[in-house]
Amino acid sequence: SMDKYKRLLSNTLIYTFCSVGIAIALALVLAVWLNHPGKMFAFVQGAIFSPHIISLVSVSFIWMWMMEPSYGLLNWLLGLLGIKPSMWLQRPDTALMSLVLVSVWKLIGYDTLILISALQSIPKSIYEAALLDKAPGIVTFFKIILPMISPNLFFLVVMNTLTSFQAFETVSIMTEGGPMNSTNTLVYYIYQNGFRFYKMGYASAAGVVLLVLVIGINALSSNLILSLIHIS
Repeated sequence: SMDKYKRLLSNTLIYTFCSVGIAIALALVLAVWLNHPGKMFAFVQGAIFSPHIISLVSVSFIWMWMMEPSYGLLNWLLGLLGIKPSMWLQRPDTALMSLVLVSVWKLIGYDTLILISALQSIPKSIYEAALLDKAPGIVTFFKIILPMISPNLFFLVVMNTLTSFQAFETVSIMTEGGPMNSTNTLVYYIYQNGFRFYKMGYASAAGVVLLVLVIGINALSSNLILSLIHIS
């Protein structure tokens, strides 16, 4: 039905925008914080990066255990804080954002290291000139740092968008598109119709929609980033 297709598109777009936006925003904050020499910062960088090298299948099983309503780690931590336990993957209103949480955890380490390397490539003389001009830190960030790392931000937006649009393992293992179709996405819909129901026409049509969406979203996001950098 049309409602089902609207739900598929909205799930895919919400999952992608939230995953990419939250991951890059947090990675930028972490990169600015961790852009210092020292053993502690190196250890934190390694800890943050480690999820990137773990397979999505393993990540999915780890988070399924952590989000288990009865004995999961997350609800245990919420209990310590006096917060009511969540159903996480079992409720339609929390399942999609639970998958976003897993996606952000997976993406943030790679994004952080890319942005740290970008920050370290900025000549120190530029920072020294900003200090001599007594430029506030927020002005230095938006007028100097952000424009100079904009190519890296653009790269991360494109790569993260492609990764998020192609998300399959987390949906397949953790929710199978449920509950009540709340986490079904275009890629999982293509898999369902192409390899379970053998409706190749539906799967092919959804594949074309996915391609058009990926091209359109990446074009839009690149123009948005470039316009923001120009304004700042």
